[in-house]
Amino acid sequence: MKLGGKIDIAAPASEVWAFILDPERLSGCVTGVRDGQAVDDRTFTGSITAAVGPIQSDFAFRSVIVRAAFPSDLGVSDLGVEMTGTDTMTRSTLTAEVAVALESPDADQTLLRYRAVVAIKGRLSILGEMILRATAGAMIGEVAKRMRAQLEAGR
Repeated sequence: MKLGGKIDIAAPASEVWAFILDPERLSGCVTGVRDGQAVDDRTFTGSITAAVGPIQSDFAFRSVIVRAAFPSDLGVSDLGVEMTGTDTMTRSTLTAEVAVALESPDADQTLLRYRAVVAIKGRLSILGEMILRATAGAMIGEVAKRMRAQLEAGR
């Protein structure tokens, strides 16, 4: 399943970059994340509880930053993250490759573009892409809302 979109944030790119590289701050924007722990400066583990269609799942996950450049020669920041997870109930597995790019139309405005390729194998995959896409869309919307609220506070 492929996901993508953009989030407009009224904050400088350097602040957005620092925010998305801080696993505690970023995970605080994701409903259901708990037990988050930095393994090293590029690896983060934890668990997330999410309702996927009629099934509530609890995924143990590991995220690894595989690429981080702020800013690139073209003035665009680039972040790549690989995630893996296993549902504790159904033993379904999830893998995701996420790419994030930041652009600064002006000094106090950042456009965050994201792309993700997500694969789910096991019993959860029988729910179908429509249900999985709707769940992912709702989660991304909530992350965007919370991220904006934290970064734009007091501006």
